[in-house]
Amino acid sequence: MRRLLTILAVAFCVTITQATDYKYLIIETTDGTAYNLTATGQTITFENGNLVSSDGTTIALTSLAKMYFSETSGISEMTSSEISGQPVTVYDTKGALMGQFADMAAARQVLRKGVYVIKIENGDSMKMAVK
Repeated sequence: MRRLLTILAVAFCVTITQATDYKYLIIETTDGTAYNLTATGQTITFENGNLVSSDGTTIALTSLAKMYFSETSGISEMTSSEISGQPVTVYDTKGALMGQFADMAAARQVLRKGVYVIKIENGDSMKMAVK
């Protein structure tokens, strides 16, 4: 476990020197969940086998798949009220099609816990968390 923590800490420190132009730190877990953290002013510590960010995000180190910096969160922002009642196509964070649904409410009833990308007929997309 110490070796894993040391490797992660070194990799993070090497990467942080290149992160000055990026707005987001994206952390993906082995179950496909993606966490978009603001890179500026973010502090990350390792406590009790977890990665803990200054915004309160806590992720078990054993579930980390990858971490990388990005200029954008990758998904445009819309509110669910903007697409209320519209058919949606749902993808997981790896891009796999999860299904097509009559609306957001129908999608939420079927999908398991996680983060998804919702695409509507006009091509716009948004992220959705199912808790």
